[in-house]
Amino acid sequence: MRPVDKGNAPKTYRNYGKARHDLAKKIGYYCSYCEMKVMNSIEVEHILPRNQGGEPLDWDNFLLSCKYCNTIKSDHNSNLSDYLWPDVDNTDLAFSYSEAEMIKPKTSISQSLQILAKNSIDLMGLDRFPGGSNKPTEADTRWRSRQKMWDLAKLSYNDWKEAPTIQMARQIARTSLNGHYSIWIDVFKEDQIVLTEIDKIYSEIGLFKKFTSTRSRILRNNAKI
Repeated sequence: MRPVDKGNAPKTYRNYGKARHDLAKKIGYYCSYCEMKVMNSIEVEHILPRNQGGEPLDWDNFLLSCKYCNTIKSDHNSNLSDYLWPDVDNTDLAFSYSEAEMIKPKTSISQSLQILAKNSIDLMGLDRFPGGSNKPTEADTRWRSRQKMWDLAKLSYNDWKEAPTIQMARQIARTSLNGHYSIWIDVFKEDQIVLTEIDKIYSEIGLFKKFTSTRSRILRNNAKI
């Protein structure tokens, strides 16, 4: 799950839906949870649901979501503390991606963080795929989007092995903007040149990856990881 930085609210809102394009300017037209690219019907999602006490017009309570993640999440979280959030936590350190298991908590993090990561997966139904224990509905096409991106990333990986140039790395980074940031990071996890270019291009649309002088990741205020 790509960690994002929304920055400060550019204006005040009387209708939360009006924040859609302002959010997209900051973090791109991607679902903040499943990472699918959504251009036409991306939704402004209240991180803490309105009927659970969440502020309806507060920029800090907004993220962008596809309709599937937003519908499944609904108002089922009554707090923020039992989950990991991409605008607060370094969520890329908490989740593991693979074609076989889709998404699961990383085993390298603490047991308490694994529980929070699993809660987040369950809240949005991020592990739903045909043949799995948690099957998607007919309308839920997130798994199709993920599979398409796995295939594209693997083809790009083959191109990289044939021509490992900086120009190819930049082209792969541009291709990665088709969505599912974490899939691209997994496929190219052994190729730092490509990873750098992917992070560079995603940093233009709100990627939050900051380091100390000793290359440790910087945690934001209230972050759990």
